[in-house]
Amino acid sequence: MGFWVKSLSEFYRRQHGGLVRYARVVSSDEFGAEDLVQEAWIRCRILASREAIGDPAHLFRRVLRNLAIDRSRSLARERARTQVGDASDTRGQAADDAPSAERTLIARSELGLLGDALVELDDRTRVAFEMHRFEGARLQDIAAALDISVTRAHELVAAALRHCRAALRP
Repeated sequence: MGFWVKSLSEFYRRQHGGLVRYARVVSSDEFGAEDLVQEAWIRCRILASREAIGDPAHLFRRVLRNLAIDRSRSLARERARTQVGDASDTRGQAADDAPSAERTLIARSELGLLGDALVELDDRTRVAFEMHRFEGARLQDIAAALDISVTRAHELVAAALRHCRAALRP
């Protein structure tokens, strides 16, 4: 284990309780704070395995703050989607919008191909892509979380997207 990962691990063990308290404050989510800290730990560890980190406390706080912002935005988008229309309207639409069995099988197959393609990516590229596409993170947030330039974050997301598109081509 590299020096930076070891240093980060020691910090994490010593400051876990404080990190959870900080996550509660920045996310306003008492029950999801531990999940945020775990996600921050994963992202910080990936960074520490690749490059030197300065202050582990600063890195964790920055990543936790970015994750809290991402989660808040995601929840707001989800609330906006679910508040559109009245429940009686959506029941009728749900029956009409149900995919065919064939379309469901095709979608499952494509999802498996995409999952395999994501596993083939290096960790940094995969994390950048997942943050952008699945969590809705902006390139600036990805750059801050991975401690890279915005241009590099864009390049990583674009490379992952090209790789995924290639995996779906027959």
